[in-house]
Amino acid sequence: MGDTISTAAFRESLAHFASGVTIVTMRAPEGPVGFTASAFTSVSLEPPLILVCVGKQASLHDRFLVHEHFGVSILAQEQAWVAAQFSQRKVDRFRDVPLNEGPVAGVPLIDGAIVHLECRCHERHPAGDHTIVLGKVLYAKVTHGKPLVHYKRAFGGFTAS
Repeated sequence: MGDTISTAAFRESLAHFASGVTIVTMRAPEGPVGFTASAFTSVSLEPPLILVCVGKQASLHDRFLVHEHFGVSILAQEQAWVAAQFSQRKVDRFRDVPLNEGPVAGVPLIDGAIVHLECRCHERHPAGDHTIVLGKVLYAKVTHGKPLVHYKRAFGGFTAS
């Protein structure tokens, strides 16, 4: 028996894990930059820490690692188009996307998202083909709405039972 499963089998297995969808953003000298991230979770209440994973092959990987502050917008159900746009390469990811500026670090945040977080980088850890970034949450704002969910490579909604 092998030590690991195939990449295809692993990917298919994890596609069956429903997760929320976030947009991670930073303020760069040339303007706002950001990407779609479903690899996001809370880590600690004291101190308040979150985790975001970014692929080492991602176009923003190296630029993301040099920023001290970043924002996380947890998208609302009707923002699937935003998630799709931010996951593309070589497009203006911010085209027609309304933004707010975070009150603490001034990071761009997606208007209409159900949660806004402003974070300061706490730690970075290489992990396989990704880098794990722990962020200390400096600001949080919750609004009303239903979350956007990613399941089996598609975006959809959530209905509480």
